[in-house]
Amino acid sequence: MATTRKTPRERGNTKIEQDGEPAPKLPHEHDQSSDSQQNLDGTAPEIGRQALEDIERGVVDTDRGPVADRVYNEKVKR
Repeated sequence: MATTRKTPRERGNTKIEQDGEPAPKLPHEHDQSSDSQQNLDGTAPEIGRQALEDIERGVVDTDRGPVADRVYNEKVKR
């Protein structure tokens, strides 16, 4: 029996099955699977490239989560 070699792209694909049939991925399965981390041509998605460029340029994270947590813990939660 001849075995076919899989490309790195094929080896990294996450396969989801339910009762032996292909099934759609759940949101977390899509986000965490290796095949969702690159484009079909093997390049990084635009959002990933933009994030890298932002970090290299020193752009500051504007996430308001830490500020909201601090205000909640100081003013609301007692």
